[in-house]
This record gives sequence, structure tokens and C-alpha cells, in this order.
Amino acid sequence: MNITSDVVPEVQPGVFIHNSFTILSNFESANLARVKYVSKQIPGIDEDLEFHLWTNPDCGGTEFECNYKSWFYFALKGGTPGMHVRLNIVSSNNQSKMYSQGMTPVFKVDLGKTDKSSEKFCKASWSRIKEIPTYQINNNQEFVLSFSHRALKNIEATTYYAFTYPYTYTELCNSLSFYEKQFPLSSDIRENNETDIYFYRETIVKSLENRSVDLLTISSFKGISEERECRLFGLFPEDKPRSFVFKNKKVIIMSARVHPGETPSSFVMNGLIKYLVSKDEQANILRQNYVFKLIPMLNPDGVARGFYRTDTRGCNLNRFYLKPSLKLHPSIYAARSLILYHHFGYELRDELIEENSTSIFCNSSDNNDELNAKMKPTILNNDVDSFNALLKKSQSCTADSFTNKGLDSGLYLYVDFHGHASKKGIFMYGNNFDNIVDNIECMVYPTLMTINNQNFHYTSCNFSKRNMYSKDKKFGLSKEGSGRVAVLKYTGLVRSYTLECNYNTGRFVNYIPPKVNFVSERRPIQSVIPPKFTPTVFEQVGKSLAISILDLSNLNPNSRLDSSEFKSLTGLREILRSNIINDCNRTRRLGSKSTSSINIDTPITSKQVNLVFYCNLKCYSFYMLLEKHPFQAFFFSF
Repeated sequence: MNITSDVVPEVQPGVFIHNSFTILSNFESANLARVKYVSKQIPGIDEDLEFHLWTNPDCGGTEFECNYKSWFYFALKGGTPGMHVRLNIVSSNNQSKMYSQGMTPVFKVDLGKTDKSSEKFCKASWSRIKEIPTYQINNNQEFVLSFSHRALKNIEATTYYAFTYPYTYTELCNSLSFYEKQFPLSSDIRENNETDIYFYRETIVKSLENRSVDLLTISSFKGISEERECRLFGLFPEDKPRSFVFKNKKVIIMSARVHPGETPSSFVMNGLIKYLVSKDEQANILRQNYVFKLIPMLNPDGVARGFYRTDTRGCNLNRFYLKPSLKLHPSIYAARSLILYHHFGYELRDELIEENSTSIFCNSSDNNDELNAKMKPTILNNDVDSFNALLKKSQSCTADSFTNKGLDSGLYLYVDFHGHASKKGIFMYGNNFDNIVDNIECMVYPTLMTINNQNFHYTSCNFSKRNMYSKDKKFGLSKEGSGRVAVLKYTGLVRSYTLECNYNTGRFVNYIPPKVNFVSERRPIQSVIPPKFTPTVFEQVGKSLAISILDLSNLNPNSRLDSSEFKSLTGLREILRSNIINDCNRTRRLGSKSTSSINIDTPITSKQVNLVFYCNLKCYSFYMLLEKHPFQAFFFSF
């Protein structure tokens, strides 16, 4: 057997050619650094060909390089029709737990411009590869993911492969342009009815690489005034009027893609937007009562460059909400300014100017070269302590200058969308409070998600204090700098969450009770097998988030809450409270050391609330399933 191996030449940026094969990464969000081929020629047997493919880490080739290498995205075309080729993704981050749970990469086929098709495939054509990929740790202690490619008969066809379903910055821009054309704003707002849809798109800030960070305002014309919102300090660079001010409406702020590789967050956002601008009765009630402020892509530079977790300076932006820099973290600075503006109802311009003028990261005299000069020596010299101290200074601040203003917050809810690699299902992180009332209130919205979405896992939600302050391993930055925790610190908002969506699947499915106005007809049998998550599944999560807000506000005319165990919001809260008290009394009688010392008249931790509610919710789900579908309940019991 003759074995040959060599590096595949990169004939031009992002184009690698080996014989009749062309491997491409010269498109948006692609990630492929180098390629090597291994050919095994056995006399009388077809050639066995493998490609070893290495990806770029985030900020690869710069002084900000990080060891985040999970995202890959490339394409193959050509080759002998029908030939099987083994693709080995080498030295990516070790995601063996995720792949052991059935995670598979995705692919799509672009047929090219042929007689049969002259159109490009859209994101709906993406699907998971059919085979189960293999993975191993090689002799160099590198994680290797392997799967097969089959050369197509159509020589113009191109097969794309990616870590998970891609969603690019360009796709977002095209989608928002479509909505802008669908809902144009008239020159005279008095011409609109109260029920008309108000959709407004603005550039809240430019990214470090001058890409627009979009801000959407979605509501109805009810409560609209002729007053415009404030042009916040350092923001809204385009010469375009600000959004109109709405009277007597609370604001809901939601954001996505702070981590560029976490594409499920974009699909959740798409589902939310699609539902909010729909003709659905419940969507109309949401628009009548709330103003939605949406930032669909917080890190467009990382998305465009094919990064997994950081921006172009190697920063995990979800650690800088406490004290972001307008110069270094423009989108996070913009998001925090927006949150503060709608919390107070006015801009804290003096505080923001003072904060930025005293920050070592945002001195008015700094330019990019000077800033690099400050940071580069600490990185190149491997001075980890100095670099960590430099980073922590941008995160170490209190919110004293913004809080305790004695005002009723203009915010109702905050959610930041993410993807998740290890823990299965779709779930939320909330904050921890010193009193039982706030702990329960924080858990109500995630609980409502369980009756509105079959893939939401309340049992995976985390409301612990530890999850608010744990530190990253690499730079020691605390989750206190995340959007969820920082919003609580600045505003005291109890309903501040992180939404997490597993890339792959869940552990179980929820029983979804019927709507209160359910028309008597045969309902489809609900599968008890968790589905593989797709963009459609994630979009449904976005819709469920919106419907759960109506339940939370007690505004849903067609709620599932009345058909659930809880019957009402009051019932839900009382069940939580009684379960906690009953559990404490029971464990005291049994002499359990874990909870016997708890005084039920004093605040208890959210972990104890969560445990008791989980047991009751699981029992309820089983008995409801037993009543409706006894055969499926048999399998659910295992």
C-alpha cells in the first residue's frame, strides 16, 4: 500500500486545491486555516483519501489569539463523482460530551447555476449529516472529529459543512431590510391606527470594524407621542431620527449573538421578531402593552470572521456589562446605555461622560495603536497576572452611581439569548435574592415557559448565587459582568435572564396543556422523544417567550395557564410557596440535616425553591400525560 501525505496548497486566500478537489473558506463566517491530505493507494482498489482540516482560533494570528476553536465552516466541490472522502477536523476544542450525546455537524448542497437550478439554497436547506461522526484524541493530544463526504455527480455543486446551523451578518441585514419594507413608517404618525404595527430600525453603534449594530423597536401606535427618544452619548452615529417615545408602556429588552458561534440565539430572535410582527391576536396584545427593544446581533465582527466566542480583541463581551468601554466594547456599552435610559426614563449623561473619561480603556486621547501598545507587551511576554489585572479593571466597578434613584423602572423584562454545548435542552439562568418573594417572582417566567414550549427544561434552570459570581478559567472574569447580573445590579430588575439553547437536543419534552379557548378537535399526539433541534425549533422558542410574557402579565386571552395545574398566576405562586413550606416541615419531621434548620418564616434560597418545584412539576407532567396518553406515559416513567 502506497501512502502519500502533504499540505494542500492555498492558491489564494480561502481556496485550497488538491487534484480535482477544491476546499473553500473564502466566504462570510467561514473558518478554515489549513488543509493536509492523506492518500492511501492499494493496487486494484480505489484510492482512499482523507483531508485533515485545522480551524483558526478566535483572533488567530493576532496578539489577541484565544483558544476557542469549536466553530468550523467550509465547503468542498469537485472530485471524482461518488468518491468517498474522510474529513478530520483537527485540534478543535474538546466537545466529546456534546458529540457523545448525538450532536452532528450540518451541511447543505448548493447546486450551482445549472439547468435544473439557478438559485442559491437558503438556510432552510441546511440539515444534519446522516452519519454519526466519530471523535478521538490523537497522539498529539488533539481532539479530532471525523465524518465522510461523498463527491457529487454535478461538478458545479458545492457542499457546505458547519459546526451547527450558520446565521451570518448578511442574512440578518437582509432579513431586517425585508421587515423595513414591509412596515414603512409614514411621515405623519397621526395617520396610523392604534393597532398598526410600529417597526423601526436604527444603528445604535458601529462595531470595531465599522459594522452596524442594529436596534429594533417593535410596538403598536397606541401611546405613541411626537417626542423622539434621546440620542444617547456616543451612540446612534447615523443621521436618522430616533424612535418615537411611547407613553405608559413598559420596555422589554432582548439581545442575541454576543457569542458569535452561538447561532441558536439568532434563530430564537428571528422567531420572536416574526411573531411580534404577525397578525396573531396575542401578538397584537403584546404590541398594545409593551415596547420591545431588540438587539439581534451584539457581536457582528465575530460573526463575520467566523469566531466562536470572542470579539476581534479576544474579549468575551458578556463579561463587560458592568463597566463597558465605548472604544473597546461599543455594542455592550450601547446595550447598557439603552438599559439605563429605559430604566430611568432619561439619560445619565454626566455619569457616563465621567465614567468614560476616567477609564483606562476609554481615554479620549487613546487611539488603537496606543491601546495596543498598552496591552501587547503583557500578552507577548506571557505576563498573565498583569493582563488579568488589566482586564479586571474594566470590569471592577459598582453600580452605585446609577442605582437608588428612587424611580419606578421603565423596564419590565430583560433576556439575553445564548447557545449551550453541554447541558441539554432549552433553559434559563436567573438571579438569586435574599427573600423568598423575589426568588419566586424570578422563577415565574421560566415556569410559564414549560406550559408554552415542549422543549423548555425548567429542571436545568439555575437561580443560584454561585452562578452569578463564578469566574472564567482563562482570565478570571466573573459572571457578575454578564448582562443578566449587571442589569440586576444597575436596575434591581428581578426579571433579568440568560436564555440558553443546547445545539443538539433535550432530555425530555413537556406536556403542553390545551389553550383555554381550545376548539374541540383532535389534537396531534405529542411525541415523548426529544427532537433534534433545528432553526424551526429555536424560532418556536422565540414565539413561546412572547406568549409567556402575556401569561406573566395576566393579559393572555387564550392562555394554557387555566388548563394547567396552576390555574392562574396566583395559583402558581401559591403552589410554589406551599410546596416550600410543606417540604421544610416534612424534612424537619424526618430530621434531615439538609433542610431541617431552615426557618420557613425567613427567606430561603432559590436552590431549595427550585428543588421542591421540580419534584412537583415532574409529577404533574407525568399524571397529565397518563391521563391523556397512557401508553406514552409508560415510557415517560422510565
